[in-house]
Amino acid sequence: MLVNIQSRHFSLSEALSKYVKTKVQIMLGRYEAKIIRADVSLFDINGPKGGEDKCCKIVVKINGASSIVVQETSEDLYDAINTCSRRGRRAVKRQLSNHVRARRKIKEILLLISKEAELKNTLT
Repeated sequence: MLVNIQSRHFSLSEALSKYVKTKVQIMLGRYEAKIIRADVSLFDINGPKGGEDKCCKIVVKINGASSIVVQETSEDLYDAINTCSRRGRRAVKRQLSNHVRARRKIKEILLLISKEAELKNTLT
């Protein structure tokens, strides 16, 4: 899984970059085969003014399904990263389970249609 990290309005340290990559890979590693990439954006909304203004945004591109976007704002950037990655894992899990259910439903419908067609052919 490819993890892209961008920072806006502050410089990205090597330690923070490693932390984000590790956190995202741990949280989404279970679904790594189905995920194309994860784009992480870190930014400071208010700049040097302070306050609850550190934001983490994660966009997960899933193979064969729509993208997932989660965002969290907090005073501490590490808290925002942790919360955002947990929410991202939940959203990916939900998206993939819905995707699997929909595919199973389609297969069941196609199987019923083919059985009905076979039954009609044997009766005529």
